[in-house]
Amino acid sequence: MVREVKASILFLEQQSWRAGAQRVLEEAIKVLEREFVVLAAFPEDGPFAADLRRLGVETLIYPLGRYRSGPKCLADLAAFPYRSIRCALRLADVVRRRQVRLIYINAPRGLWAGALAGRLTGVPTLFHLHMTLTRRSDRLVAGLGARHVTKIVACSGSAAAGLPQRDSARKLEVIYNPVRRLPEGPSPVPPEPPKTLAEAGPRPPGRRPIIGVVGRITPSKGQHVALGALGELVRRGLSPLLVFVGATHPHSPADEAYLRSLWSKADSMGLSAHVWWAGYQENPGPFYKLFEVLVIPTTTSEGLPLAALEAMRDGVPVVGSDVRGISEIVRHGHNGFLAPAGDESALAAHLAQVLLDPQLRSRLGAGARATISTTGDSAEHGRFSTEGFGRALRRVVSELCPPLPAAEREPALAPGQL
Repeated sequence: MVREVKASILFLEQQSWRAGAQRVLEEAIKVLEREFVVLAAFPEDGPFAADLRRLGVETLIYPLGRYRSGPKCLADLAAFPYRSIRCALRLADVVRRRQVRLIYINAPRGLWAGALAGRLTGVPTLFHLHMTLTRRSDRLVAGLGARHVTKIVACSGSAAAGLPQRDSARKLEVIYNPVRRLPEGPSPVPPEPPKTLAEAGPRPPGRRPIIGVVGRITPSKGQHVALGALGELVRRGLSPLLVFVGATHPHSPADEAYLRSLWSKADSMGLSAHVWWAGYQENPGPFYKLFEVLVIPTTTSEGLPLAALEAMRDGVPVVGSDVRGISEIVRHGHNGFLAPAGDESALAAHLAQVLLDPQLRSRLGAGARATISTTGDSAEHGRFSTEGFGRALRRVVSELCPPLPAAEREPALAPGQL
């Protein structure tokens, strides 16, 4: 009688703190850990890696190194091939010793190392793309790397379109980011909120409307555009509170400089009393309950922003930039509005519509809920549901990684080492 044992999946991540792609990775691990032994490799230790360890996931370190976000300098470009080859050799050794049957690459930075490790060991590779590649250099590097993986999963049609279709179309599939259903019972409120944000219940007459911005603070996310739109609203006699939920990249001086410029701009425009900086939140979910509207003022394309899905789940309309990724989910006049990227006046006009017209806001909120809950046959079968995500991912992985007959396992590596 042949006894079956769990095969292993090696997840490659490029950062060890939590953002949208890492939250989706956590969902993928939850889906697959029932059938596979899960290993997660990071370029360095950090809070997200620690969170996975608390959930019982073994984490490893691989020498990918640290790269600046945004356009890369010459030193980064020169180091990338060497680091990728070095990582691939170490990963290939782990694959052989740990009976890894699939290399799951969760970010473009690990694409070349993962693809080469797969080639060296004959193990299939899955590349999960969470962003829309817009820079020509990124499209070139990712497109060349994608030629050598077995399967590509993109988080949206926009993300899929960022890869060269000639090389990737036959092995590419769109699986939309999942959003969890709301838990039963009362929702928690954010920690230590000011009085205006603590009013999470019915809206009392005269209460200041709250506009939310959720995401990393970096120039491409367009927080400066949101501030400009806020200034327009105040000049029109409105008095909203703009809440920024998010923080800078932990190792980005450019992001830190951008944040300081935002503080300076808010002060110079006399908007300090209209802005609250909530900082990084491990779970931004409770904040959506407090927003009249979520604004996504991105100046470039998105993959499929989780913030939009989570806001819509809570019945919050979204006003966003008319760019790829956002326009894939925001339907103008149905669940929110779209404005030309970088157009502060147009953004302010749509925000004013939502804030000043309760009936419109209610109708858009209903459309937002419908977008998330009834995209499929039901909430359970919707394309943005965790159930739909899980079914699609299990199908893809089972095609790449069928059950493994029993075999002697090699001794485990020391925790945290490759």
